[in-house]
Amino acid sequence: MLNFLRKLFSSIQGSKSVIDYKGYKNKFTNYMNMVEGCSKNEDRVRTAQNLLMVVVEYLNFDEAIQAVETNHEAQDNSLIEDIYNEIVYEIDLTINEIICRSIHPDDAKYYKNKTIREQGPIEIMVKELPILLNPWNSNRIISNLDTINNQNPFYGDRYSYNIENHYVYPMDIAICNGANHSQFAARMINKGNTVIKEVRDYSVLYDHVYFDGKDYRNKEGHLIISLDYNKKVIFYSGVIFELGRFLLDADYHRFEETRKTALGL
Repeated sequence: MLNFLRKLFSSIQGSKSVIDYKGYKNKFTNYMNMVEGCSKNEDRVRTAQNLLMVVVEYLNFDEAIQAVETNHEAQDNSLIEDIYNEIVYEIDLTINEIICRSIHPDDAKYYKNKTIREQGPIEIMVKELPILLNPWNSNRIISNLDTINNQNPFYGDRYSYNIENHYVYPMDIAICNGANHSQFAARMINKGNTVIKEVRDYSVLYDHVYFDGKDYRNKEGHLIISLDYNKKVIFYSGVIFELGRFLLDADYHRFEETRKTALGL
């Protein structure tokens, strides 16, 4: 009887795994088909950007709702950047990085092989591009909606010491590692501005890696790159990654900084 139950449980788990795999693949295919169905290059770019905006807003609100509704830790959206960094490490590659802040001469040794933007942070309007946030604290989510409003907009240039936004190319989104709740509220009311402290160019990955709807795979041998993260976070990181491929193929650059690194300037 015990062996029968073990086999039954194993069978159920196996069936669930197949269903999950097909579900992810179908969702992923829908995203890709929407872009690939565009005949003009500029339409592909615009559609990919619109989908990126929808995905990022969904993840932001999803984490915020989790923080309000549950006692356990909400999903950490900023882990998506960690996923890209881990893949870079696994493939043994080096990405181009632009540091958009003043660096003390004593710290310059830590920034070798990185470009320093002498003008400092890149200023943008708070909803100028999708910003992936990590709103993990339910009390701060709600209280910031009171303190940041039409009469008191969020001015990122004033509080840049607390902001850590990384613009990731070619995905054309920013990933927040600081000031999550303030920027969440500011984006809700669409008032104010913010800053980008780093530009991280992951374009080198695209010649070596692809996402198949469930896993990242090495193009050489199509081997799975093992990642120990929440499946949902991996999935949406992959969707964002492959939408970025369309922008890379179109040679789209929002900022002059990424165009310069692409040209080796």
